[in-house]
Amino acid sequence: MDHENLSILLVDDEETFVKMLAFHLKDHYGYRTTAAFSGREAIRMIEEGHTGFDVVLLDYMMPEMSGLNVLQWMLEQKNQTPVIMLTAAGSEHVAVEALKLGAYDYVRKELIDIPHLDILIRGTHERHLYRVSEQMEQEKLKEMAMNNDATERVRRVVNAITPKLNSALAQLAVGVEFDPKALMDKLPEADREDFKKILGDIQRNVQTLEAATRGLLNLFDLLYAHYSGMPEIEQIKRWIETKLQVPQS
Repeated sequence: MDHENLSILLVDDEETFVKMLAFHLKDHYGYRTTAAFSGREAIRMIEEGHTGFDVVLLDYMMPEMSGLNVLQWMLEQKNQTPVIMLTAAGSEHVAVEALKLGAYDYVRKELIDIPHLDILIRGTHERHLYRVSEQMEQEKLKEMAMNNDATERVRRVVNAITPKLNSALAQLAVGVEFDPKALMDKLPEADREDFKKILGDIQRNVQTLEAATRGLLNLFDLLYAHYSGMPEIEQIKRWIETKLQVPQS
């Protein structure tokens, strides 16, 4: 009775049938059951999402909105809650359509056996969990492939700009290391101390810029770039090539 405390949504316009089925599923197997007596009511309950349902038992033959209509709506909304369709005798074509619309299984109402239905519900739930796990694994593999591609693109951009940037930093460092004596001799005595201070500040800022830039380049080279979209990477690459006149890679 306590194998799993699954939440079941029972959708059927026959109130007596729903109450009987809900009682047996709850009393004998511990399922948490919620009843909806029309397709529209089922959609409202699913849409509001106050209670996440693990499995939906959905009757086909209902007034105004059939079970297939509800399934179609769930498909359009990308709602992946697993559905077991309840059909009547001679409704094999309905079962086929339900499976095409995403139902996991079907059972004829007049042949419902509670112990078998319990097995069917648990099996459906387990299949759903497996399917979700497979989808997540596929999404993970896809994300990894996109990350790898983005990382390689970023690496090529960094490798292209690093020599040019290092050269520019080296030239800047050399430019501020000249002997300022000749220039200072031309300055008034009162301005020389201010000039020396400004020059010292420039030298320190250049050293900071050089260290920070090379550190960032090393980080880009080592870190795994998170995928953010190929167009953005290509746009940044073109901008860098334009500003630094980096050869196309």
